[in-house]
Amino acid sequence: MKTLKVIFSLFLLGTIKVATAQYDNTPTPLPIPESSPPTGYFVFGFGFTQPMYRFASENYAGYGGYALPGNSFSLSLGAPIMHSNFGVALMYSYNWNKYDINGYVSNIQFSDQSNTYNPVSDDSYRESMIMGGLFATIPIQRLSIDFRAMGGVAMCTLPEVAYEMDATSVTASQNFYWDTYGSKTAAFASDFGADLRFRIHRTVLMAGVDYINTTPTVSTTQVYTDQYGNSTYTRVSGGIPISMMSYNLGIGYQFR
Repeated sequence: MKTLKVIFSLFLLGTIKVATAQYDNTPTPLPIPESSPPTGYFVFGFGFTQPMYRFASENYAGYGGYALPGNSFSLSLGAPIMHSNFGVALMYSYNWNKYDINGYVSNIQFSDQSNTYNPVSDDSYRESMIMGGLFATIPIQRLSIDFRAMGGVAMCTLPEVAYEMDATSVTASQNFYWDTYGSKTAAFASDFGADLRFRIHRTVLMAGVDYINTTPTVSTTQVYTDQYGNSTYTRVSGGIPISMMSYNLGIGYQFR
């Protein structure tokens, strides 16, 4: 009799546990995804540049400014140090922005409406930059968010600025003519940028933005020729601030 009671008690206890388990609504915890290891990259990018501040100014009376939106391409490398989230960044970039000679001459025309001025040159600002520095990366599965700060050298080609004014004398041999020669110079450059990288196997797609700044020192000559052919030469010197936002898309290779 005692044996039957023990068996009945065990059966009843098991039934209660099964019923309790059936009505247990506690959610099963989801597995926590493993964090992605930091990765490096080599990317070819291309995009456009937006001049900033005095570089874009069209109110400046001297040499400089009047830069229009332009284009760029770059080769960039980021390599983590000892599998950490920090590493070395390297970049070569080439940027070019047309000089708005029409805007420049329009300002001169506005200040002297008794004469007629015409643009002559059609030139651009061009900068080749080689920079190195540090980068930090935040990996999230296939996506990586990168930040970088770099410094280096900018080899700048500054534009020729030439325009003329119609002759005012019937005995003139030509129009009045002003020509500020183009020049080449080098200066320190800095870059602060951020990227989004998306990995597809070993291929990486990148979208990024950079703020680029340099101030090359210009040393050139302006030639003024009057309507009778007499020329006067004037030295032009000083710093030319060049700053821009560069927006790029790129494709490349991702490595550990």
